[in-house]
Amino acid sequence: MKLKEITIENFRGIRSLHLPIDGLTVLIGENNTGKSTVLEAIRLVLTRGFGTRRDGRFSEYDFHLADATATPQTADPISIILHFAEEQENEWPDNVVQQLNEVIQLDMVNGLNHIWLQAKGSYQADSGSFETKPVFLDAGGAELMLKNNTPLNLISRFVPIFFLSALRDASQEFGQRGQFWSGFLKSIQLPDDQREKIEEMLREVNTSVIGANTGLTEVTNKIADAGRLVPLDSAEPVVLEAIPTRVFDMVGKIQVHLKSSYGAKLPLHRHGEGTQSLAVLMLFQAFAAANLAESYAPESTPLLALEEPEAHLHPSAIRSLGSFLESMTGQILVTSHSGDLVSRVPVMALRRLYKHNGETKIGRVECNTFTDRELQAIDYSIRLAKGHYLFSRCWLFVEGESDYHLMPLLFGAMGYAQDQVSFSVLEFSQAFEKGESFIKLAKALGMQWFMMADGDKEGRGYIKRAKKYLENGEDIADRAATLVNADIEHEFWHNGYSDFMLNLVLPQTRNQIDTQAAGDDAKKTKSLIDAAIKQAGGKPAFAQALAAEIQQRGADSIPQTIKDIIDRVVQLAGG
Repeated sequence: MKLKEITIENFRGIRSLHLPIDGLTVLIGENNTGKSTVLEAIRLVLTRGFGTRRDGRFSEYDFHLADATATPQTADPISIILHFAEEQENEWPDNVVQQLNEVIQLDMVNGLNHIWLQAKGSYQADSGSFETKPVFLDAGGAELMLKNNTPLNLISRFVPIFFLSALRDASQEFGQRGQFWSGFLKSIQLPDDQREKIEEMLREVNTSVIGANTGLTEVTNKIADAGRLVPLDSAEPVVLEAIPTRVFDMVGKIQVHLKSSYGAKLPLHRHGEGTQSLAVLMLFQAFAAANLAESYAPESTPLLALEEPEAHLHPSAIRSLGSFLESMTGQILVTSHSGDLVSRVPVMALRRLYKHNGETKIGRVECNTFTDRELQAIDYSIRLAKGHYLFSRCWLFVEGESDYHLMPLLFGAMGYAQDQVSFSVLEFSQAFEKGESFIKLAKALGMQWFMMADGDKEGRGYIKRAKKYLENGEDIADRAATLVNADIEHEFWHNGYSDFMLNLVLPQTRNQIDTQAAGDDAKKTKSLIDAAIKQAGGKPAFAQALAAEIQQRGADSIPQTIKDIIDRVVQLAGG
């Protein structure tokens, strides 16, 4: 029984949010956009023990405060609605349908079963406390009147949630009370005769080890003197144990040891944080495969809420983990800040959380939004090669290689650091359909975008393509601009930088160009620019040289058209 979507109202930093969820869902976005809040909302609703009408699950710090004058007592109620649904007819096992029949809502059109579970938190003036009311809803959102709380208790059995925070503690997870590990320990049961035989052997080993040092006998005697002050057993008041002598003690102290690359066998907690973190994830997989049905219900579909699984991992391990997430048991909900991880998960699994006018929004790629060929272009140019681009606020689409290398440097010259502004530059002219799929992806994910095209016929054609993606009320100037001249090099040539480029060209090359141009000024200018780029060592090196020259002359020397484009991108990235 899988979670289909969650709707949140007035919970912590989220005023209103509707989030569709898949088998694997990866939440990305900047800090304080609500990623961890979503995980915590699901955890609070599905945690066991949810059953009393006066449940105090929500505290005063959970209520969304609309402004500085609002208080938790006067805030709007919290509402968290979890929607479970079948994806195909008769998907849910008969046992689930029979036991939850009272709260299941059947869609008569497609024959699919649905369950809506709501947790509503509010301040009750009569009791002076914050109370939580769990209810099931019908398809119209009305509360279902139930005979008892049995369905509430069953939900946590059929959809058990396991939460792993970004600060995963392997020693705790592999301890006696670890949420996964304890299930394995409890399942160790030995017949009495076998247990007694093992414990006798343990006592013999213990006696041999302790007896190897006669001084320990004196320690035993001295500690036994404590019996004069506190009551102790008179027969054998002090016992030294080198190892546990009872099976249940031994089971509780089972540890995982891993051999390092140089052969040494070390306890898990002595390995690096990344190794420990991965071990916890694998422990969940083992638990889901071996002990889940025994601990919960045979029909259980576990939900693993996982914060930042990339923590402490090497980039190659993060990429491998991204691919591994798809194969994990149950439903996986992940938050991440890693471009390496998102480069290895399907783009349809991504949910980008962002703030717009103070509201939390969701950007996602829905099924059938892109053709297979468009997805291939997105994978090739962005997801697989530049996963970190998916964390930018704004994409600047540029036409050529020079623009790609030069524009970030020009932003810096104007005092706008690329990471602080949070923009990325994408070259689109060589991409499939001239990069139109990039614009579609930006819009689907709720990212800002702007196109800079050359001032020639092809550039005007690109601007015409961009017009197709304008929202109602938008003008093309809001999303795209052409240079005045043929390309960015010509833009600088005609705005005071011709002498800089001429100085890069060798005298004999200039003479050859003069002869070949035969009075054609446009041809001569283009040839000189090409020669300057070649002499500098190619377009990336030319961009660096031009940027250094701009630093000497000052940002005011940048052509106005380009300055206007940079200012617009900064404005868009700022929200």
